Amino acid sequence: MTTLYQEARAALRELALRPRKKLGQHFLVHERVLEAILGLLDPSPEDEIVEIGPGLGFLTRRLVEVARRVWAIEIDQSLVGWLLKSPLGSHPALDLVHGDVLKVPLADILPDHKVKLAANLPYNISTPVLFRIFELRDHFSFLVLMVQREVAERMAASPGTKSYGTLSVWCQIHGQILGRVAVSPEAFFPRPRVRSTVVKIGLYPEPLFSKEDYPALRGLVRAAFGQRRKTLSNALAGWLKKGRDEIEVLLLREGVDPRRRGETLSVDEFIRLAHALKNTGLIADS
Repeated sequence: MTTLYQEARAALRELALRPRKKLGQHFLVHERVLEAILGLLDPSPEDEIVEIGPGLGFLTRRLVEVARRVWAIEIDQSLVGWLLKSPLGSHPALDLVHGDVLKVPLADILPDHKVKLAANLPYNISTPVLFRIFELRDHFSFLVLMVQREVAERMAASPGTKSYGTLSVWCQIHGQILGRVAVSPEAFFPRPRVRSTVVKIGLYPEPLFSKEDYPALRGLVRAAFGQRRKTLSNALAGWLKKGRDEIEVLLLREGVDPRRRGETLSVDEFIRLAHALKNTGLIADS
């Protein structure tokens, strides 16, 4: 029986290609990890699924056999051509999209109703892709993401810890981590130098903040983590170009000690402070 590792080697020989470091290509070749991803996705005949980074199609071919429709977005033109020539290329459930997920107009491609998302994210661009996905959150019910272990730790980090930062707040504002699977380097070809984690995020039906508060929330989070060692009053005074006394009055009114550092704020506190900033007019609307 041919293994996924053997299939990957044979496909790359056929294409006369080596995995491209620039694109962060590490192909998943471990059956049990694929089964774990499928278990988290739980595809059904009614499902429509977006897959970012299908690579050699090992997950894709399992998805199209179950789901009603699969959009697979691949940046590598050589892999797109190979997939189109493979049996997958003519599968009626598959829409293969060539492009960079950071630039593809996903909102124009996807239906109005929510779909599932699966992604094997290149380590070098995982954070910007995650922020792009959160911007398009209304299109997705939940996410199943392969990321570097450290990224997964940041997504789930608690206030006051070293890993807690902008990504932690943004992830926890939009959804809840429902499952994690550790993945060793041996599950990939070629083997990466880092460990990975599959993370399932269930997105809240609505974000925890109002759209009107978004500019304030975005600026507040950036200011809080942009200068982690500063107190909140100093960090916000520098961002808003306001006097520290004025900032301290606002913080105290919201029950937040001005001497605290931004990295100690909970998600709820970030949301509450952003709303207060918006209502007091200390920050512009955009």
